[in-house]
Amino acid sequence: MEKKETKKTGLLLVALFLGYTMVYIDKLSVGYSLIPISTEFGLEPAAKGMIMSAFFLGYAIMQIPMGLVINKVGSRVVLIGSVLGMGLFSFLFGFGTSLIMFMSLRFLTGLLAHSGYASSASKEVTMNFSPEKRTFAQGILLSSSGVAGFIGPLALSPIITNAGWKNAYLILTALAVAIAIFLIIAIPRNEKRKEQAEAVATKTDKISILVIWSDIRVWILFLSSFFINCLLYGLSSWVPSFLTGERGLDLNGAAVISSVGGLFMLIGSIGGSYVVGRFFQHKEKAIVAITAILGALSAFGSYYIANLVLLSIVMGLANFFLIISFVTMMSIPLRIFEGAKFAPSYGTLATGGILGGFVSPTLIGKLVELSNGQYISTFIFFLVVGLLTAVTIMFIKQK
Repeated sequence: MEKKETKKTGLLLVALFLGYTMVYIDKLSVGYSLIPISTEFGLEPAAKGMIMSAFFLGYAIMQIPMGLVINKVGSRVVLIGSVLGMGLFSFLFGFGTSLIMFMSLRFLTGLLAHSGYASSASKEVTMNFSPEKRTFAQGILLSSSGVAGFIGPLALSPIITNAGWKNAYLILTALAVAIAIFLIIAIPRNEKRKEQAEAVATKTDKISILVIWSDIRVWILFLSSFFINCLLYGLSSWVPSFLTGERGLDLNGAAVISSVGGLFMLIGSIGGSYVVGRFFQHKEKAIVAITAILGALSAFGSYYIANLVLLSIVMGLANFFLIISFVTMMSIPLRIFEGAKFAPSYGTLATGGILGGFVSPTLIGKLVELSNGQYISTFIFFLVVGLLTAVTIMFIKQK
């Protein structure tokens, strides 16, 4: 019986991992597709930033309501619907013809497709894994950002270059449908009963959002998540443009450097979550602060490196430290929020991260335009938000 349960949880983790990989590839694809799109439609840096930010605006608006939806209909329905939604909007994005259309589709992708996946996946982790295994399980899921960051650029760049950005989105549509089918097979169908039993046990079946918002820990994590995601999404969204613009690389060259960063993220997310989960229980906030500082310094320093091999390594180190900081930060809610409090609490702090993703691309676009195409102000911005992450997280009380 124990082996059967282990097999089920293993299959569940694989399915959730694939869904998360789709999430990150979908986000990553825009940074690469906007390079030919901006040339084809004459988009300025600020317009590119608006397309990227439209996604996060929709994502942010729906985060807190989605936490309540998860409590109502269950995480299984939301997970499957999210991945199918990504496929639908990827298909439609391939037929985009104007700035307004691109912005609208990315807004709807964030609002209806991405908004429920992270909270639902984390809910599945809390229901199916013991507390001491949750940090590592969450780390495995978030390591998908490293897999997507490593494989995504190497796969997307040749497809976009040889087949065109429109065909790239047709391929993403097919990938999303395949992953959704796997989720249908792998996620237990009795989750609603499990969630209700858990809610009764903790006496939190019905809970007001005001109760959630009265917990200061939610808002500390909200701000910390905002700052770290300003850095993470700023890097992932604008590094391709920085490398092809200021550094003069072609799309494939930029993809190689980005994929190195993805490999470092993969190592950091899996290795970091294992080490933190095993050796630094209840010291997570110190790990978040230290790695945020190291990641921000590495990102800032990479601007001044001319050698492309060394640039790849330093940017890789920035991604390595930042993903450890992010994964560790997002494991804290799994330990301090329980029952029906979990989804709306997680949704609230996740909104902070999504707002970081909304603010960062547009702000960077403006900074690049004001600097006449130079990116030094962007890297100063990365340094500042990294330091703010470290300061903010130290106020959290984990017990």
